[in-house]
Amino acid sequence: MSKAVTLFVAMLALLVGCASTQTSPQPVAFAKPDLSISQEDQWQLMAGKWYGEQPTKDGGTRKWIVERFIDGAYRVDFLNVKNDGVIEKLSEVGQWGVSGPVYFSSFRGWLKDETIKFSDPSNPYNYDAYRIIQLNDKIFEYEHYSSGNRFTVKRVTSDFELK
Repeated sequence: MSKAVTLFVAMLALLVGCASTQTSPQPVAFAKPDLSISQEDQWQLMAGKWYGEQPTKDGGTRKWIVERFIDGAYRVDFLNVKNDGVIEKLSEVGQWGVSGPVYFSSFRGWLKDETIKFSDPSNPYNYDAYRIIQLNDKIFEYEHYSSGNRFTVKRVTSDFELK
């Protein structure tokens, strides 16, 4: 009988050990579900050329054009007018995406004379997530999750340039 008790205790320990490795009782699907039509529409809406112009907290103005491509790449051209009148032009490139109510970007580098100076992909500062507030074929409004900065851009034609 002691062999039976030992075997029972060993089996119980094995079963309890296996059961304790589960991290959540919540069932999940094996694969991500197909995109809904609205998510596909959202992706198409976000692609294209958008213009923004907003005051900065130090009294200057930031103007920018962001062009998001269907393949998930983006380019942003900034024209910053500082409160002392100094003008700064910058361009950056990276990857963008959207999942549900979240728009995200991954900064990959600065563009100088059409050559990329790559950023450090291990630096968390180069990744941003935004809450989508409004998105339609004319206006895109979004808010940065960490900073709370809210941005509004409007769709422009492909030949639109910063001035």
